[in-house]
Amino acid sequence: MNKGIPAAWFLLALAACGEGTVAEQSDAATGEQVPGEEVADALDDAASQSGPAAREVLEDAADFAAQEESLDPVGEPGSFAQDAMQAAGNAASREQRDQDADD
Repeated sequence: MNKGIPAAWFLLALAACGEGTVAEQSDAATGEQVPGEEVADALDDAASQSGPAAREVLEDAADFAAQEESLDPVGEPGSFAQDAMQAAGNAASREQRDQDADD
């Protein structure tokens, strides 16, 4: 099985969570921030669609985001949410690699 598939799936899930209107996306391009609770909701949505290792990373990130007044929008490259999704993808890849090694 290709080990890059879990990471790619999580990035696609993030993209789906980050889709919005053109006006919302243009806010991301201007560097405006959004409420941390909005980022937390997107991370919780992604966590609900994830395997155990990625879910744990995303839930922890959502808890942190919920406590922040504002963060960069979910779809903005280099944002907290993007970093969390990358970490979740890495955790899922490690989990898959460990399972493959056990087999």
